[in-house]
Amino acid sequence: MFFLFIFVSLGAIAIEPATAGTRIIGGNFALAGQFPHQVSLQLRGRHHCGGSLISPTMIVTAAHCTIGQTPSQMRVIAGTADLLAGDGKSFGIAKFIIHPQYNSQTQDYDLSLIQLSSPVTLDDNIGVIGLADMEANHAADTVATISGYGAINGNLELPNRLKYARVQLWSRDFCNPKNIPGITDRMICAGHPSGQVSACQGDSGGPLTVDNKLFGVVSWGFGCGAAGKPAMYTYVGALRSWIKQNSGV
Repeated sequence: MFFLFIFVSLGAIAIEPATAGTRIIGGNFALAGQFPHQVSLQLRGRHHCGGSLISPTMIVTAAHCTIGQTPSQMRVIAGTADLLAGDGKSFGIAKFIIHPQYNSQTQDYDLSLIQLSSPVTLDDNIGVIGLADMEANHAADTVATISGYGAINGNLELPNRLKYARVQLWSRDFCNPKNIPGITDRMICAGHPSGQVSACQGDSGGPLTVDNKLFGVVSWGFGCGAAGKPAMYTYVGALRSWIKQNSGV
């Protein structure tokens, strides 16, 4: 049964024995400065979603992370791999720019920009990530990287530490409306056949990168790491012109 699970974080690290031809792609806690573009969107002082810094004043995240919220309710924490360490830097938010075609029922056009109240200072722990080109594409089974502060198991336990994992892009031969009702051309899917490496609650809005460029944004999935079910990501290449028009990047 198809289930729209909106808030999708890095799943369990352990991987079942692989079948022939299947990669075993694990996950780990990140080191300081390893993913300098990764930010935590905080709602009333608690981690809410992930995001990616694309300029000193602009962040890309998922629309469902900002819809219904106000900038005064949220802050951005950047420059830390551990939200409890106290070494992150906090920034206020000037405004949200939500894609005008975002559909909260289908999660189509699930993309939002966040404009900061003041620019961040780039350093070893805070940096920007480049964006995939318009309509950029990669072959099925290309290895991508996901990262986030979200839940690490099906019990939705939040570690407060940044994790990352390698996942594979899935072919459009499988990721199409026939097999995945609701998928559109603004979505891509990625995961691991075992289902044990995936995105989960709290990772929404965070990055999926290929070749050190932002290729996707965590959007929705089938719970946390269901076997044979990929997670869905907003396809940055399909919305590249809108991002440039509204962010200047």
